[in-house]
Amino acid sequence: MTELEGQLTAALKRLSGQYERERRRQSEQVEALRRQVERQTGENDTLRRRIERLDEQVTRLTEYYGTSAAVRPRGRGW
Repeated sequence: MTELEGQLTAALKRLSGQYERERRRQSEQVEALRRQVERQTGENDTLRRRIERLDEQVTRLTEYYGTSAAVRPRGRGW
């Protein structure tokens, strides 16, 4: 093998190693992003359910206070 062939082989091995490391790094980043999306999706679902429950509570309270306003005595602070 000539000196040039040896240099080219060594350069190819370095590039191959760099490519493999970069591929692994990017795969790890993609996996981390996938986990983050899963976690945020779960958090969003939880928040959506909380908002729905709060909305229901507000609706019930509005109905209660709206319908009971006529029978509540004034000046009681409630």
